[in-house]
Amino acid sequence: MMNMRTALAVGLLLTALAAPSYPAKKKPDSPYKGRVPQNSTIFIASMQGGLDGFIAAEILKQKVPVRVVTEETVADFIMSGISLKEDDHWYNVVFGGKDKNEGNIRILSPKTKEMIWAGEAGDRSLLLPFYRRGGERKVADRIVRTMMKDLF
Repeated sequence: MMNMRTALAVGLLLTALAAPSYPAKKKPDSPYKGRVPQNSTIFIASMQGGLDGFIAAEILKQKVPVRVVTEETVADFIMSGISLKEDDHWYNVVFGGKDKNEGNIRILSPKTKEMIWAGEAGDRSLLLPFYRRGGERKVADRIVRTMMKDLF
């Protein structure tokens, strides 16, 4: 005679075998596959905190192989995001705690309505935190450097 555990295991096995299996829906392949074609055009939307100006400057400074355009309608990609500024609390200064400035951006394709890439960064420096420069410029530098490594 079967004990209760064995009966339960056999029942679950039979249920799993009898359940219909559907083929997984194949997701259509992205035409970008994690890469952005060189010389693509990109529109940088206005970002809270003025991060858009620093991003544009870093794209030119780091020679990212894209063309920055000023009209959204002619762009192959749209970059949008936000910059956040943290309050200067004494405990963050003393203990070197949090980033004072943080930013995140995403790159979207208006044609396929697909998010191509997203990234974030802060301005905290672990080495010599009082000597190094911070702010949106450092956030933009880190974001663009990561974007360059991931997309090109």
